[in-house]
Amino acid sequence: MFSIFKKENTNKPIHPLMIKILSFLVGFAILTSSPFGFAFDKPLASQTTRSHYPHILKTNVFELNTRNVKALKQYKNDLWIGTSMGAIRYSTDSHEDYEIFDNQSGLLSNGIFNIVIAPNGSPWIGTYGGGVSFLKNGKWININTPQGLCDAFVYDVKFSGQDTWIATWSGANRVRGNILDRSSWKSYTKENTNGGLIDNWVYAIELGKNGDIWFGTESGISSYDGKLWRSWNHKNGLSASYSTVEQDNTGTVDYLQGEHHSGHNSAPTQSSSYRPDYVVSMLMDKKERLWVGSWGGGLTQLDTKTKTTRVFTVKEGLPGNYVLALKEGPDGNLWIGTNKGLSRFDGKTFTNFSTLNGLSGNYIFSLEFGPDDSIWTGTHYAVDQFWRIPKEDDFRKLQ
Repeated sequence: MFSIFKKENTNKPIHPLMIKILSFLVGFAILTSSPFGFAFDKPLASQTTRSHYPHILKTNVFELNTRNVKALKQYKNDLWIGTSMGAIRYSTDSHEDYEIFDNQSGLLSNGIFNIVIAPNGSPWIGTYGGGVSFLKNGKWININTPQGLCDAFVYDVKFSGQDTWIATWSGANRVRGNILDRSSWKSYTKENTNGGLIDNWVYAIELGKNGDIWFGTESGISSYDGKLWRSWNHKNGLSASYSTVEQDNTGTVDYLQGEHHSGHNSAPTQSSSYRPDYVVSMLMDKKERLWVGSWGGGLTQLDTKTKTTRVFTVKEGLPGNYVLALKEGPDGNLWIGTNKGLSRFDGKTFTNFSTLNGLSGNYIFSLEFGPDDSIWTGTHYAVDQFWRIPKEDDFRKLQ
């Protein structure tokens, strides 16, 4: 069972009126704090730098007796939290109401990879070995291999018009029509696409405005426009070279042991701390640029129009080269979860946050933004919520 409690890193409780004032100030800070403007509205700077955030964050910590928090999804006043021991629906307005869903209450597996909200408001949960489940009329509907799912391990779900795309570890599915009707299902694998899909281990799916579907896999990226397939890996621009990241990656993989599923038959490149083709996270931004987080090879930006790539590593300002989560913020910036903390990228500067600022862990597996302008991060054994205020005297400054 979960053990959940909230701990505030201040000596005084926050008055409700103050919360409203802080929310306003934070919203203003999010919109004005970047001198470069919105990262997704302007070209990227030719050279990037790093800056460590200089203040202690106002942080709420929610401790969980579960290893990793892999998924966070805000919907209205509820935050859905995906852990290795089930899913939690937490009411962010009451701070007391929460509900746990696991294999004793409707799900087929306690390991949660992904949580998304369908257009009709229903939560969908991708699980470790239990397929995908969605909530309908207060009851969980479980979809697994007998219904047409490629694999019981589901890492991502995306909705596009009448289509539902599902990423699994044995290929991807497209469902068009009634998901409970087997004839609505189609599978895409390396075998039935004649190698068009570069790998059957699919970790992420992103949708282009032109209808292209992008698949992040353990062997690189593939795109599909309905007729033609195209793929990218380290040989044609994905991730940094081993010599670039070798020193910065030293010792990291030991702590992340078990995160990478080494049973896959793809041969490791250079070492277990560097798999440049292994896509851990992926995001399509508003300018149709695909951001790709890798296992030790940093962050790659692929321009889907020009098909050119650009790579960012610790040397360009990232806090760490294992990019575990990517999210476009309401501030127009790219937020990045890594093995060495959180980063906000405004197109010119990576502003980095870590335990020095009050985060409970440096391994950021998931990210979400609340309606009150707060930022949620999932790490080992905890979820953090924090705000940023533009006034220096509102925080203790780091020494």
